Amino acid sequence: MKKSDRKGFWKGPSILLLSSVLILGIIEDGGTLVQAAEQKSNKILSEQEAIKFAKKWMAVPARFEYNYGQYIEPYGELRTPYGAWGLSWTHPNRSFITYKIHPVSGRLLGYSYHDEYSEGNGPNGPAIMNSKLALEGAMQFLTKVLTPEELANLTEPEENVYQSKGYYFEFQRKENDIPFMKNWISVITRGDGKVLSFKRIWSEGEMPDESKMIPEKEARELLEQNTKPTMHYKRVYSENDESKYMLVYDYLPTDPQFVDAISGEMIDGNGRVAKPSPIKSLKEMPPVSAPKEGKGFSGVFTYEQAKESAIHFLQTTYPDQLADIYMLDGQSDDIDTFDGKPRWQDYFVDFGWLKNGNLIGERDTNFSLYITPRTGESGLRKGPLVPPVIEDNNKQMVDMASAKKTEQAMKKSLELYYIQPERDVDEVVEPKPRLVYRLSGAYGVVDAHTGKWISNQ
Repeated sequence: MKKSDRKGFWKGPSILLLSSVLILGIIEDGGTLVQAAEQKSNKILSEQEAIKFAKKWMAVPARFEYNYGQYIEPYGELRTPYGAWGLSWTHPNRSFITYKIHPVSGRLLGYSYHDEYSEGNGPNGPAIMNSKLALEGAMQFLTKVLTPEELANLTEPEENVYQSKGYYFEFQRKENDIPFMKNWISVITRGDGKVLSFKRIWSEGEMPDESKMIPEKEARELLEQNTKPTMHYKRVYSENDESKYMLVYDYLPTDPQFVDAISGEMIDGNGRVAKPSPIKSLKEMPPVSAPKEGKGFSGVFTYEQAKESAIHFLQTTYPDQLADIYMLDGQSDDIDTFDGKPRWQDYFVDFGWLKNGNLIGERDTNFSLYITPRTGESGLRKGPLVPPVIEDNNKQMVDMASAKKTEQAMKKSLELYYIQPERDVDEVVEPKPRLVYRLSGAYGVVDAHTGKWISNQ
């Protein structure tokens, strides 16, 4: 069984470097603080407390003055359930430093140092380019801001040059030698080892019990039987980077494509128990009347009413195109919880396109309608309404069973890894990580007309 695509875990010079830093005692300065803070209650840190943690993780250089502090709500730009304190310091030469601090433990979640004109980065002095010094600087920094357990659970970094100023290192997370997808830590350092950026994406939920894993043979059988790709139009690229829409079998985010390694349930691409639902065009929906309640400066207007208004607008304005339009399940993430108070900002409702009843699965073809709560009126966010141009009159089709045989012949490996389920809109608590199996191998899709494999490699 293949567990990881990485080139291996920490070894050789990296371990020696890590050991030398530990001997210097740097970890005692940082890791102990985090552990002590996490033993306290869930009380949110004050701004001043967050500032103390920020300075402990990375000292603020001379002549930088505190600019502002702002609490960032959970599930915002960090894509995490715990929120953060965003803190900023500025320099007279327009340089600035920002920190993101965990609001309970004081852990460092993000750091950025922006300095275009001084310390060798500008026209007065080119940056030193030395990958060894850059990695040493990154490791010394990580040894200060991470616990020993977290350090031990990092893969060797992927390295890239960063804008001719330094190096970008990305460390993937693993638990019990099993990769944790979309959990990682990145550090950007100059060639002399100075840290320019740090970002931590690290799920904190309770990990699955590996002792209860289903056998690999059972997992493979469940995957071979129960995966369900969707036939839809997708933009396929040729070797010369030209693209065209093709009707293919491929997996949408809501399609069953993993199997839970503990329960044996089929899991979709969002990490949730798969519950496929048929897509209905607006033509298949009964006529919807424009909402009459809740309008006006003193009234209230719910998101459900906004959706009704949007559907009514399309049904009455574009009756000839209703068979090719459907409403997306996943709507805008700025939907406020309805609290009974008037809303002044517009709602937005998202729609997608169909062709011959098949989904056009490209996000850039979707469109939005705005709905004004004061009037209940809807309109196109960007007009005019023009469907994607797809020339496809081929009536020959292959069924899903044939498409799956073609796909499974190209995907013979069985991978095991952790994933963090996406949070539903109405969820308050972060979902627990899942341990899943997946068939993997070649990257590609199945041509729905011919049944042939189309490689994406």
